[in-house]
Amino acid sequence: MSSASTPVLPNPRSSEGKARQVRDMFSRIAPTYDLLNRLLSLGVDQRWRSHAVSHLTVPSPARVLDLCGGTGDVAMKNLKARPSDTVVVADFAYPMLTKARDRLRVSAPRHGALCGDALQLPFPDQAFEAVYCAFGVRNWSDPRGGLGEVLRVLKPGGEFIILDFFRAGSGLSDALGRLYVHHVLPLVGALISGDRHAYRYLADSMEGFCTDREFGEVVRLSGFEVTHRHRFFLGLCWLFRLRKPQ
Repeated sequence: MSSASTPVLPNPRSSEGKARQVRDMFSRIAPTYDLLNRLLSLGVDQRWRSHAVSHLTVPSPARVLDLCGGTGDVAMKNLKARPSDTVVVADFAYPMLTKARDRLRVSAPRHGALCGDALQLPFPDQAFEAVYCAFGVRNWSDPRGGLGEVLRVLKPGGEFIILDFFRAGSGLSDALGRLYVHHVLPLVGALISGDRHAYRYLADSMEGFCTDREFGEVVRLSGFEVTHRHRFFLGLCWLFRLRKPQ
């Protein structure tokens, strides 16, 4: 059985340059990021994000953080489903964030977008009732540190909804998913964005991350309760709903 002491997550000491590399990569692909997400997932990524929003159970109105929010897809879906919420998008890739800021500005002046590092969130303790992170946790150079920061900014009873890819298992569906991620996705991504490395990174980051089962153990050891989990796309993509204890 794995535990938090096993190397299932990146070691922050060996990942000092990872944050800068990830930020630079997402800044480069920002102009084509949304288009590629739709094409590579055949539009399924939008359903995944909608599914994430539908699993938020904290009462509205609420203060909601869309962490590693990119161009604001999850934030916009949250506002459509829960228009009384106040949403803040945080991301450390500024070219991605400018798109989110423009979209939020159209919605309402009370919403905002700012550059922020998931490992050093620029918010006071217990600032939010809910936090989303779609396809961001896997990119953190120190996932345990990031989980601790989210726990800090959540109010007691608050929810953290994670949508991400995890290392594949050994079943047939996992093998098919691995084939797609390692071969189809980098090729199509390179053709459209001109950046093969960025879409090769997805496969590499999945292989270097933990399995969904290992991640469930890590978040519990970080102080969260796992209240729901759901599997998508050949078992590679998972939704976790976590709760900060009262």
